[in-house]
Amino acid sequence: MTYCVITADEKLPGLPVLAQVLGAASGLDRDTAAAHARHCWGLLGGGLEEAAADDLVRRCGEFGVKTLKLPETAAFALPAPQPVKKIAFGTGAAVFTAEAGRTVTVRPADLAVLAAAPIKAEFFKTVKSTEGPSDRERAIRFGIMAVTGLPIGLGKSKEVKKEVKSFELSFYLDLVFRDGGARLRLNSDDFDFSGLKEKKTYSSQTNFRVLAAELASFAPSAFKNAGLRAILEGAPLALLPYDSLADLEKETLRLTLALGK
Repeated sequence: MTYCVITADEKLPGLPVLAQVLGAASGLDRDTAAAHARHCWGLLGGGLEEAAADDLVRRCGEFGVKTLKLPETAAFALPAPQPVKKIAFGTGAAVFTAEAGRTVTVRPADLAVLAAAPIKAEFFKTVKSTEGPSDRERAIRFGIMAVTGLPIGLGKSKEVKKEVKSFELSFYLDLVFRDGGARLRLNSDDFDFSGLKEKKTYSSQTNFRVLAAELASFAPSAFKNAGLRAILEGAPLALLPYDSLADLEKETLRLTLALGK
């Protein structure tokens, strides 16, 4: 049987501490350990024999990091996220509207994990512009006209297409149920925030922050990830190491496993 080792507390240790743990346990140099710490999200090791797992637990203890050693059979994949488009808060419940108008009623005790993250998506778009002849081309044509007297003009403008790299920031929020059988996901770019009523603003990102705080208050016993904690504290989100949805997935899995134990 193989084991995985994860951090046990709801809140992650700081990245410098995780880097020290991973460097000491795996013999990694400082830069490599820091890179691993940035994206491990508390999943410190997997596929380990029991002796190696015990050694990792011991190393973590030396740095004051509480851990859990779990048989790999206990580690599970998160259920696929179900996109939701709208929410309505009622007495003791929240009703989400999913695709095709299906509704999902959620009560505070149903939720195990609330995890929010800003994800920057990279994409390319085609930009059209009109460019005239260069100064060199214009000078050459002017010289020809001066010498020959032929009215050839200074050149025509032309349409140019360029591929430009752009970035778009979207906010995601996952809600994991305690029975492990369902996970809801909302995306700030594709969500109707009218359920916020008088708290709704014209900014989808501000609305996302308000809704995240409302859900944290709605389910206070649910574990909260680093992104949601930053939102609740009013901290800047740009420094959080969410490079892709894979980071949110790993962090949410670790919280779900930790809560289950």
